[in-house]
Amino acid sequence: MRYPLVLAFVAVTACGGSSSDTPTTPTIPRTPGTPVATTSVSLRNNLFDPVDIVVVPSATITFNNADGRAHNVSFANQTITSVPNWSTGDRTVAMPAATGTYGYTCTIHPGMNGTVRVQ
Repeated sequence: MRYPLVLAFVAVTACGGSSSDTPTTPTIPRTPGTPVATTSVSLRNNLFDPVDIVVVPSATITFNNADGRAHNVSFANQTITSVPNWSTGDRTVAMPAATGTYGYTCTIHPGMNGTVRVQ
């Protein structure tokens, strides 16, 4: 009677305990690193990638719309120029000299948010 138990163990082990039907979540860095003078953020799949970045004062950020559909970049801080809707290519934004954390969003797609920390 041991053989049915062994076969059941082999069948479960061979499956690996995962399913190929399980959707994957994109890996997006959440922990900002060392401040940089310029950086790039990609807009795709209704996400900013990376979501959080760290830059030096007065840095330039290039937002690249890789979706081919309309997005925008709207900063809550009115001193930073927001980017109106565009469908492809790059748009640049100059960050302020003042240190702080600046949130932004795509107003077309709820939940599409990011932050820039100037330090």
